[in-house]
Amino acid sequence: MGRRNVWGRKRRLSDAERRLAAAMAAAEEVRRRLAEAAERIDGLHRALLAVCGHGDGMPTSSTREALAEVPGTLESCRGLFADYLQVRDEWTHPAVSDPDHVDRAAYYFESWAEQADEPANQLEELLAALTEVRTKLQELQIALPPVRARTHAAVTAARNDLLWARSSFPGRFALEARLNALADRLRELDAGRVEINDDEDDVTDWYREVETGAAEVRDALSRPLSFEDR
Repeated sequence: MGRRNVWGRKRRLSDAERRLAAAMAAAEEVRRRLAEAAERIDGLHRALLAVCGHGDGMPTSSTREALAEVPGTLESCRGLFADYLQVRDEWTHPAVSDPDHVDRAAYYFESWAEQADEPANQLEELLAALTEVRTKLQELQIALPPVRARTHAAVTAARNDLLWARSSFPGRFALEARLNALADRLRELDAGRVEINDDEDDVTDWYREVETGAAEVRDALSRPLSFEDR
């Protein structure tokens, strides 16, 4: 009877150890997914922040808004790791002969893997979203400089034309107000104080609108005076 109990206990321990090994492997796979995604997100977060705040027209406000939840998400992920890593280290080379104890450890790793699967999916979705933000900003870094340079040149040319126009030019004050508004918008764009709400929003288009407005001011100044205006 004693031998049977010993044999049964060894069999239970063996089964528990197999369950524990499988549970630890599953948990480690989820942890690996979390760690890889978190590391890449952290790198993207730093890279995207480095694009902001240089006064070159990159959409700083929208970019920072898109990144607002990243630090809290990464901190939550680190908290998820902490308890797991401590328990994992304790069970990497266990010297436990109690099958019930081993079963409890297996249950812990099974539960952790199940609970951490959703955060892992969320991190991977966040990574995909930030990767898309980076791609769009990289495209904008190429497309924006020539448009921005033309816009600045157009506003400067319009201001010079207005400066040299006759003081009694009809509509001069309205044109000056219009040009001041365009200059304000240009400073706003340069500072990146714009919000990109959907895929239809394009910073280069907003610069072109200012360029067009400056051209309209110049056109108005270059029109010949009518007889009544003389």
